Amino acid sequence: MTIAQALRATAARLIGPCELTEMLGPAVARISGHHGREFIVKRHASQVKHDREVHAYRNWTDSLGPAAPALVAVDAPTRTIIIAAVPGQQCQGPVTAQTHQRAGEILRRFHEAEPPRRLFGYRDWLRDRSAHWLGKARPFMGGQDRAAAAAHLDALLPTAVRAGVPCHLDFQERNWLMDQDGNVYLIDFEHARTDLWLRDLVRLRFRVWPGRPDLQDAFFTGYGHDLSDADAETLSHLGALDALTAIARGHQTSDTALIEHGHATLKQLRES
Repeated sequence: MTIAQALRATAARLIGPCELTEMLGPAVARISGHHGREFIVKRHASQVKHDREVHAYRNWTDSLGPAAPALVAVDAPTRTIIIAAVPGQQCQGPVTAQTHQRAGEILRRFHEAEPPRRLFGYRDWLRDRSAHWLGKARPFMGGQDRAAAAAHLDALLPTAVRAGVPCHLDFQERNWLMDQDGNVYLIDFEHARTDLWLRDLVRLRFRVWPGRPDLQDAFFTGYGHDLSDADAETLSHLGALDALTAIARGHQTSDTALIEHGHATLKQLRES
């Protein structure tokens, strides 16, 4: 049985007769159900991703109202979820300042989906993750990049322990959908967990906003407050961790765009 057939069979078991109309990813498909209603069926690659996405839908996405899909069904044995399809297409450049303002509004609501709580053991976790990704990325970096990354990671550890909030942790334009009226929808919560709110800004800060201060300003207008000096410094340090992850994973998966993002981030950190 192909993955497409498996997704359709699981969906039919969960919601009744349906037809698969489009594969959206390796294990994600659009299906058409009763009376033409459209859904997305997704099979997670790991139990952790499945648990995180289900938790996000059951506990946090209500705070977004119509700006997030609704969870329709869960099949734990196959790590599959079905969500209601939302209108719109994946945001692809050029993305307007208005879109970033709406994204800021959405992210603020997501971060406030539950009260902040203490991150027990976070500094130890961050130290382990930093060492792990520095080791994985080391063979693909020059001496200057290794030194810059290590310096930022060292500076991050004393400042990183703060209260955690619900975070998306893959918050970037590819996970925003926009309809013809300019409404923005947030999708793909498989990385979501309680973490530092600034981690949701890293990819925008280093991959999207350089050279586009209008997008950054619009985002923070929507979010409701700007970065403090301490926030901006911590965000820079977090960029080093994101860069190492991008370089290492990019080489693992032969994703040249991801590798380039990682090196571009390190270049910004060296030159800042």
